[in-house]
Amino acid sequence: MSEMFCPHDLRLEGGVPPLDFRHHHASLQSVSFNATDYGNPFGRIAVRIPPMESLYLVQFSLSGVARITQDDTSFDLKPGHMCVLNPASRVEQLFGEGYKHFTVKLTKSGMEAVLAQELGFRPGELRFSPAPIRLEGAAVAFAQLARTICDDLDNGASAFSHSRAVGAVEQALRRLLLAAVPHNHAELFNTPVSAPAPYYVRRVEEFIHQHAADPITLDEMIVVSGVSARSLHTGFRRFRGTTPMTFLKNSRLVLAHRQLRDGADSGLTVTEVALACGFTHLSKFARDYFERFGERPSATLKRMGSH
Repeated sequence: MSEMFCPHDLRLEGGVPPLDFRHHHASLQSVSFNATDYGNPFGRIAVRIPPMESLYLVQFSLSGVARITQDDTSFDLKPGHMCVLNPASRVEQLFGEGYKHFTVKLTKSGMEAVLAQELGFRPGELRFSPAPIRLEGAAVAFAQLARTICDDLDNGASAFSHSRAVGAVEQALRRLLLAAVPHNHAELFNTPVSAPAPYYVRRVEEFIHQHAADPITLDEMIVVSGVSARSLHTGFRRFRGTTPMTFLKNSRLVLAHRQLRDGADSGLTVTEVALACGFTHLSKFARDYFERFGERPSATLKRMGSH
């Protein structure tokens, strides 16, 4: 298991008998599928996993219940649900008796590449909600596609692994995951697909990406766009599902998140990061940051400092 995923700690609790461990693995290119049964008829198994910097793990309970703690969030993963373990998270899992699970392993680079392709720019780190998701809608489509691929691979002559098809198959899995599980870029990703954004929207986006930390005003964005304020708002609403100022705020939040992750090494404080990223109202920054990333700025700084 350490070779398949990463080195981790495992301990037995409650008088667990000798384990009848079984693991089945199949892969396409950068996506792999893993079915695991620790073979514990009673007692519990505890697993502590360090941050897997390059992987997202999508986990399903096949039978039994797992108590999962991802960073500071704990929940029970039961059959009929799935969850995503993020690359930078420290994870602890407590498997109950008879627990079996299925895991889809996806690379961080692959997930971020497809997100950038869909949005038309690289929005920064992708982080999924740690909460379990019921298998319905896009989530059940993701699970069914994974099951179909595995059944086909099990037959020994899968068309899904064909060199002309495998890339599209992996892309479909990534897109379904982005649609199924809430994440910090869901607002942009879930905007209805339409024609390519007009030049003035792309021009303002690029200006924001280059100057997000500067005191940009709406009037400046209008000048950069070369169109009227009404046209600029209409363009952002239609093609980005948001306003220019909200797009600016979200870009600044991503920048602040990145700087807070590095802040433990550089010695920066939350206030210094907020001001450096263009936020002047600290309480509003803290509220917006929590709504976007699910934790307070100080928690990000503390969490990264403890790694």
